[in-house]
Amino acid sequence: MLRLNDDVTLYLGDCLEIMPTLNEVNAIITDPPYLRVLDDEWDNAWSSQRDFLEWLRQHVEVWHKLLRFNGSLWCFAYPRMAAFVEVEIAKRFNVLNHIVWNKRNGGAASRNNKEALRAFIPLSERIIFAEHYGADNSAKGESGWGTACDDLRGFVFEPLRAYLDNEKKRAGITSKEVDEHLGNFMSGHYFGQSQWALPTAENYEQLRALFNRNGGEYLRREYEYLRREYEDLRREYEDLRRSFSVTNNVQYSDVWHFNTSCQEGTHHPAQKPEKLMAHIVNSSTRPGDLILDPFMGSGTTGVAAVKLGRKFIGIEISEDYFKIAEKRIREAMMQPRLFVEDIRNQVASQSSLELITP
Repeated sequence: MLRLNDDVTLYLGDCLEIMPTLNEVNAIITDPPYLRVLDDEWDNAWSSQRDFLEWLRQHVEVWHKLLRFNGSLWCFAYPRMAAFVEVEIAKRFNVLNHIVWNKRNGGAASRNNKEALRAFIPLSERIIFAEHYGADNSAKGESGWGTACDDLRGFVFEPLRAYLDNEKKRAGITSKEVDEHLGNFMSGHYFGQSQWALPTAENYEQLRALFNRNGGEYLRREYEYLRREYEDLRREYEDLRRSFSVTNNVQYSDVWHFNTSCQEGTHHPAQKPEKLMAHIVNSSTRPGDLILDPFMGSGTTGVAAVKLGRKFIGIEISEDYFKIAEKRIREAMMQPRLFVEDIRNQVASQSSLELITP
């Protein structure tokens, strides 16, 4: 074990032996071997596809134990094996997306004798994006496979919902009277547990007038107080849910366009581009979250994590690549933290056309 600081720890060894010793993590972002795609020994260690999938199944089982209930799993796969990898992951996780990474950058593919081909040239890789089954219900301290964000909203915002509903009942007002008085059909949202919503300031004052029309002192709490409590609960709600955030300025579909990493100089045959890994880290984790990469390779996940203010655990079985990863992550740690914004801006500024080299 090599602890670079309180936020970054690297392990040299077999991840199946090391992972059971770790505590929970917020995200697992990793790129396992492809299975007989590269000439390297580490990609040809299995005599059959069945053996490879059994080996992968063991890792998925451990990932399931390590990933927090509201965490994200990202697993790369070669196109030929992607469907099988996805099936193995789906046995334990809810697959959210099967992302196609279009990595065409000219190179050897353009020089192939097309007429001699017997199948289309693979110019993509696949990324399986998944979460725990029942992640939102787990956030409520429950078990089960069914899940709905509406239920979680009702759980978190229950103090506010109960206050409004109890005041309505004390005043002897029906939901029908509320809808007629407000001129809308929002009573179900203001007083019910499904898709609960805080009334606007204007509607709250109208509810006050309705509840107190026959005398009494109902809805005595000032709206600004309710709004502040709502914001506090909303932040709690967002913290309980799986982190995910994209905008119109980043690649938000399930087809991504990033050039390969051939110019980043690590000499790892399967290194992923730093900008792609930064996109994954930025879209699915929060600052301060702990990320695990059990197949660290040359350390690109760790570089992206450090630059974006996340904690990182990396595991690598090759001593040569471990040294490369350590060096790259140390260099990333030495850069000014303002580079976090630079990375975000770089990711946001990349259009699909700019990312593909003709």
